[in-house]
Amino acid sequence: MNFNYFKNRSAKLILSILFLVAAIFVFAAITDEVVLEKEQYADLWVFQFFKTHIIRNRLTDLMVMVTGFCSPVFIKIAYPFIMAVFLVFRMYKRALFLFLAGAGGLILIYCVKMFFQRPRPLYPLLYKESGYSFPSGHATFGFILYGSLAYFVWLSQLPKMVKLLMMTFLMLLSLSIGVSRIYLMVHYPSDVLAGFCLGYSWLFLLIFYFRIKYPLN
Repeated sequence: MNFNYFKNRSAKLILSILFLVAAIFVFAAITDEVVLEKEQYADLWVFQFFKTHIIRNRLTDLMVMVTGFCSPVFIKIAYPFIMAVFLVFRMYKRALFLFLAGAGGLILIYCVKMFFQRPRPLYPLLYKESGYSFPSGHATFGFILYGSLAYFVWLSQLPKMVKLLMMTFLMLLSLSIGVSRIYLMVHYPSDVLAGFCLGYSWLFLLIFYFRIKYPLN
C-alpha cells in the first residue's frame, strides 16, 4: 500500500475525514427527521422563501439552463466525451476513476431512491418530473462529476491561480445545480442537501482508495 501521499498532509486528511463524518451525520439526520418522520417544516419554509424573495422570470430561465448541466441528456454526451479525451491522451487512471465515480454514483442514487421512495414536491414551478425525490440525483451526480473534474484540476500542473479559479467555478456550478432543483421545486431542499452529502461521501472514498492503490499523480 502506498501511503507516501499522506506524509506531511495529516491536517488536510483529518479535515477531509471530518467533512466525511459531517456529511454522513447530516445525511443520516435528514433521513431520520425528514424522510422517515416526515418533518417538512424546513423544506416548506425554504420553498416559501424562494417564492417570496427569489423566484423571478429572468432568473427562472437561468435556473433551467443551470439544471441542464446535469440533465440525463447532457450527462450521456459529456461523460463519454470526457472519458474519451482521457483515453486519447492515455490518462487511463483518470478515465477509470471517472468511470467508477459515475457508475458507482448512479447505482448509489438508484438504490437510495428505491429504498426510501420519497414522492416529489406536489407543486413544481414549471414541470413535473418522474421518479422519486430523495436524494436529488442532479445534486448527487453533479457533485460527483464536477467534483471529480475539480480534483483532476487540482492534480494538474496548471498555475496555482488558474487551478483555484477553475476549481471554484466547477464547485460553484455543482452547488448551483442543486440550488436550481430547489428553485424549480422539483426537489425538496433536504433532497438536495442529502445529495451533496452523498456525492461528497462517495467521491471522498473513491479519492482515498485511488490515493492508496492507484495514485493519479
